Amino acid sequence: MDFQEPDTDFPTVTEHDLLIATRFCRLVVQTPELLAYAMQLKHPDLDLHADQRCQAEEDVREELSNVVLFDVLVSGRDARFDVGDFGQDESDQVAYDEHFLSEDGSEVVEEDSVVPSGKSLRVAFFLHFVDPSKPLNTNYGQVAIPPIQPMPARLRNLVPYEPVD
Repeated sequence: MDFQEPDTDFPTVTEHDLLIATRFCRLVVQTPELLAYAMQLKHPDLDLHADQRCQAEEDVREELSNVVLFDVLVSGRDARFDVGDFGQDESDQVAYDEHFLSEDGSEVVEEDSVVPSGKSLRVAFFLHFVDPSKPLNTNYGQVAIPPIQPMPARLRNLVPYEPVD
C-alpha cells in the first residue's frame, strides 16, 4: 500500500520513515435508533421511573455526544504499532472497534483487531470523551486533532458505531 504524503492541512507526526496523519475526525450522529439501542444496552430494565429514565437518557446522550471516529493513515509502521495505545492524556479511554480500511477508505479490509500486513495502513477507530483541544497520543508521538465534523452516511454504513454497555 503506498500513501501519498498528506496535504499539509492534516496534522502529522513523523519519525524517520514513519508518518501518521489524522485524516479527519467525525462525530457520531445521534439517531433515535442509536439512542434507543444504547439505552437498551446500558439500561436493560427500561422500567425506570420518569425521572430516572430522563437522567439515563441524558447520560447516554452525553456519552454519545463525545464519541469520535478517527480516520488515520500510518506509513512506515514498525513493530511498535498498536492502535489500542491510541488515546489522550488524562483519559482512560483508548481506541476501540478498529476497522482497517482500503487505501482510498472505500471499504473495510480487516476488523476485530486483525492488523493487515505491510508498512502502511489506514485505520478507523472510535474514541470516547474526546477533548478536541488535546492531541491524539500514538506509539510514535502526539498528533493534533483536526476540526471535528459530523460523520457522513457513507462512514456510518462502512464503520457503524456500536454503543458499549
